[in-house]
Amino acid sequence: MMLVARALRKPVLASGRRPLSFLGRLFGDEEVSPAAAPSSRPFGSSEYHLALLGYVSQTMHPQHSLAAIIEKDADFLMGHVLIGASQCLSPHALADSVQASTRAATAKAIAARVETSTLEKWHVQALEYLVAGECRNAVAVYETILRHDVTDLLALKCATELYAILGDKSNMLHVVSRVLPQWSATMPGYSHLLAMQAYALSENGDHGAAHSLADRAMSMHEEDAVALHALLHVYEVQGKHQDGASLLLQSADQWETYAVLRTHLQTHFALFLIETGRYDRVLKLLRHDILTCESMSANVLIDATQIYWRLVLAGFPADSIATELMTQWRHVVDSDVPLTPLATLHAHTMLSHASAPDGIRKQLAPPTSGLGDDAWDVAAVAAKLERSVTTFSYPEAGFSAIAQAAFAAVTAYNEHRFGDAVTGLLRVRSQAHVLGGSKVEQELYDMLLIDAATRGGQFDLAHLVLNERINAKPQSAQYWHTFGNVMRGLGDADGVDGARRMSYVLGLGQAGAGAS
Repeated sequence: MMLVARALRKPVLASGRRPLSFLGRLFGDEEVSPAAAPSSRPFGSSEYHLALLGYVSQTMHPQHSLAAIIEKDADFLMGHVLIGASQCLSPHALADSVQASTRAATAKAIAARVETSTLEKWHVQALEYLVAGECRNAVAVYETILRHDVTDLLALKCATELYAILGDKSNMLHVVSRVLPQWSATMPGYSHLLAMQAYALSENGDHGAAHSLADRAMSMHEEDAVALHALLHVYEVQGKHQDGASLLLQSADQWETYAVLRTHLQTHFALFLIETGRYDRVLKLLRHDILTCESMSANVLIDATQIYWRLVLAGFPADSIATELMTQWRHVVDSDVPLTPLATLHAHTMLSHASAPDGIRKQLAPPTSGLGDDAWDVAAVAAKLERSVTTFSYPEAGFSAIAQAAFAAVTAYNEHRFGDAVTGLLRVRSQAHVLGGSKVEQELYDMLLIDAATRGGQFDLAHLVLNERINAKPQSAQYWHTFGNVMRGLGDADGVDGARRMSYVLGLGQAGAGAS
């Protein structure tokens, strides 16, 4: 019998599971009675659930962990769905992103010819939206799945990732909060919910709660890459680079085996190393651990581009990396893979660069809406699912203006029109979240603003923005070093001396220039 045929036709109460409490009924879907509550494992095989837990914890790629079972049962529907979703949302190479569409087509074909449950059909529809770049339609399907099965970890993981892409940080947190009351600590995957919640709390500015929750998640499941990632974000946004670097060094034996998140964790390590001036070691990480093939995915290139710009803004030449990034971004933008606004903007920072070769240079148009927002249609989604759909997230009214300002600012910066760059970046900084990405990624806009203001002679403005950044990250050696440059522009010799001393005390230059 096909594994997919083992999937339950209707959700039923899992054996031994306690009835829903008052809070459970309060937070649940009124259309699903306690007697019809979903199984905690509605989709067949143990291999699938192990692969799912590995993906949700960001430690295993489903395309590898499910390879054997897919080979034995080519019609294993949810295996194809899981692989396709992971290739779309967590690709390593560009080929992964391209293959996600093929995987979605395979899943759709299987669903058309074999018996499938309602929830499986909805997952196939969500994946179809996902690979088409229709993020808001996809997340509406995942939210509907969660209303009918609060234990569906794939739907929850995909929803949190999509809210991050859409720049909806509040729903990135709330989607976990909507289902968490109906989970118990003994259920497989519970610690991963805490890890997702911890990361979302950090993105919403509650760093203390994020730290505590991430610690709790790791105490329950020490090999949870999402919990580790949440801790790293807490350290990075607060400027606690020594703490972050120490955590990564102490746990290297573990996280270096985390297949999905390993490259991104290397990126965090590189950011911590930049703070102390270990630029040569950062270049080695880029060449050997991050840019590991000729056609990386947009996700990896965003990370590498962040590192590149931080090296440049720290005064370290990285021309060879610039050429590599330009070439790779051109491969990505010329592919048929839908790009997030964040990815498109990062590509634009490289492809509009004055040093880009003629065959590589390309002027990218800013997106006019969030990814897939032009195709957003709740009524059409409801018709596809044959069920009412509740939408929690809506397009941002000012998206187009922010995207245009960001792209214009980057173009101006690359053309050394620093006054125009300052104007554009000032317009962007308070609404950068609409372009998607984390607080760590969005910090680049302020870094470029400070540099543009400094190079354009607007030292008073650079001083003001630096005051903000140092207040948020008082232990940042690089910000203190930049503060010294601004003080020099303002003619404050004492300020220069104090800032230089502070940057050295915090670690910048203690290992020598460009130390590895």
